[in-house]
This record gives sequence, C-alpha cells and structure tokens, in this order.
Amino acid sequence: MTTKPLHLTTELDTTLPEAPRHGRKSMTRRRGQSGTVVLKGEMWHGRYYEDVAGQLERIRRSVPIGLKSEMTKSQAKHRLMQILADSGVNTAAHLEKSVQPARSFKEAAEWYEENVMSTYKPSSRDSSHYIIKKHLTPRFGSMPVDSMTERTAQAWISDLQKAGTLAPKTIHNMWKVLKLIMGKPSRDWEVRLPEIPESEQRYFTPEEVQKIVTAAKGQYKVLFQLAFATGMRIGELLGLHVEDVDTQNNIVYVRRSAWGKQEVTPKSRAGYREIDVDAETIQMVKAHLGDRKAGRIFQTKNGTPLINGNIVKQVLGPICKRVGIPHGGMHAFRHGRVSILQQDGVPGDLIKKWVGHTSLKTTSRYTHFPEEFRKRIVEKSVRIGNKQVA
Repeated sequence: MTTKPLHLTTELDTTLPEAPRHGRKSMTRRRGQSGTVVLKGEMWHGRYYEDVAGQLERIRRSVPIGLKSEMTKSQAKHRLMQILADSGVNTAAHLEKSVQPARSFKEAAEWYEENVMSTYKPSSRDSSHYIIKKHLTPRFGSMPVDSMTERTAQAWISDLQKAGTLAPKTIHNMWKVLKLIMGKPSRDWEVRLPEIPESEQRYFTPEEVQKIVTAAKGQYKVLFQLAFATGMRIGELLGLHVEDVDTQNNIVYVRRSAWGKQEVTPKSRAGYREIDVDAETIQMVKAHLGDRKAGRIFQTKNGTPLINGNIVKQVLGPICKRVGIPHGGMHAFRHGRVSILQQDGVPGDLIKKWVGHTSLKTTSRYTHFPEEFRKRIVEKSVRIGNKQVA
C-alpha cells in the first residue's frame, strides 16, 4: 500500500481528524484549497479562505500577486499555491490551532500569578497582583493573547500618559509586569515609554540625623541611630532579632527581613551580610535591650514587627516637621549613610558589602555630595597646569 503525496490542489485527499462538536461547526473532511486568481485592473489577485482561532467561520483573504504585464494567469496561480504553502493554511496543524479556544489575557495572567508569581517575595507578589487587577485585566482581560501586538501595548501606554494620573516610574513597572505575563511574544516589542525625570532621592545628613535621634523617644531613638549607622534597609532593621547583634565585637548580622507582619528572606543573596558598627551605637542597642536575650529588637507591644508606613507617618514625619527639616522616609537614612561613607573615602567594595548591594553601580546611585562638600573639595584641590595650589 502506498501513500499519495500531499499536493495543493482542489482534490487534496487528506482527511483531518474530526474536531469536537460541542456547539462548534464540524471540521471533518476539510479539504485543501488551491484558491482562485482574479484580475483587478492590471493586477492579479489571489483569493483563499483561512481558519481563524476563536471563530467558527473561515475568513476570506485576498492578496496581490503580480502585474498582468509580467505574468500569465497560470503563473499567477502557481505563485498563489506557493503563498498557500508558505502560510500553511492547508496543514492539519493550522486547522488544529484554529479550532482551539482562544486564550484570553485574563487566563494568561491567572496562570502567571499561580505558577510564577507565587515564587516571588510577598512584597513583589503584592505589587504585581495590584497592577494586574487594577490596570492590566480591565484593559486586556477578554482580549486573545495571540491578537496582542506591539501596537496594542503602545496604545495602552499612550493612554496612560494622556490620563496623567500615574507617575512615569509606575508606568514602567506596569510595562514590566505585562511583558512577564506575555512572555516570548513581547521580547521583541519596542515601545516608547515615558521618560522618568531625574530627581534626587531625599537623604539625611549627619546633622539632620542628630536632630532626629535627639528628638526621638524610646525604641525609635535606637532605630533611627542604627538605621544611619548601618545603612540597613527598613525591612532588615525591623527583622532584627536580639541574637543578630554581637555586642562584644560590634557587629550586626543581617539574616532576615520583615514585610508587613511577615518575616521573609533578605532582598538578595548580597543581603545576607555582617556590618561593622561603631561602639556608641552598639551601646545604645545594649541599653535598649536590657536583659532581653531573644525576640525582635524593634517590635510592637504584642511582639509583632513594626510597620514602615506607621513609623514614617506617626513618628519620623512629625519629628522632621518639629525640628524644622524637610520630610524624609526611612530610606533617607540609607542614602545618607552611603553618601557619608563615600565622602570619607571608604573603599567602594566595603561600602557595597556593608549595605548589601550587588554592584558598585547601584551603590553610586545612593551617593549624594552636598554643596558644602563639593566646594571644600574644589578649594582643597585647585590646580594650575600640573601644579597644585594649597
């Protein structure tokens, strides 16, 4: 028994497997097609039908083939057959794809949240879930993933910019989540995102920290002092346990972080570290702990971690206002610490290790040089030619 070769003719004797009949038009015995060639003016056009995902009825296609003056009708028909072969419209694979239910963006997002986002840290899961629920699903929810293109994404980004309710950085973050859900199809998309304006992060100077620590009371006095002395992230500070502080050798070990009322791992592998701390700060920690040998160093009356938002709103913010300095959050201590270490000429690799950065490039973004420091350096190093003037 021999098998006949597959040809693109109207007598194609290939029978495709029967598709499910659950309310869908039967696709049994769908034969191949060679299409038809018609003359429109001076141009040959080829007509054929194509199955489309999510639709029961095939759609009619028409493509220009060539000028009448350059080819005969037979040549035009041969060219159309090549087009059909290249597009694969007569293959079983093309038909099988067309009869599959179109996968919506909502379904893709739900799969992503369940299978990928579930591996993220709680803070990342929370922010990504909010973006999906608030901004992505309302816009793309019912749209078939296969129909989403670079133009679809660009139109969405443009609409966000026109609305003017979101910061450019927020739009950038939303675009990242969309790309993660879309996966491979979006890797080659080139969209124009809003430019993120360069604005210097608020950082506390040593003088400002002194005013804050002096005005603070109870555990917050120690918290603010330790924040500047170590440059630790707020989550790392709130995740500290008594046993994480070596009061004999003046070292703080970062082993965990706190997010909300949960204890989680540090931000990255570089987050696991030991930080050398000055003796005065360690003495403040010892006095705060008293006889305690276990538990969190900073905690609520119920023993749960403090909440960053509450600290800034209820304690740090009012202190800044009371002592007459610009408002700043807990991250301003971290930026201030890196800046003062850079100004003091501490080796970059040591600063990177202490603050838990993965690269010196990141550390440089945390560095700020105040005007008085810049002027002092200029006056100290005035040069004429190759000669330094004292």
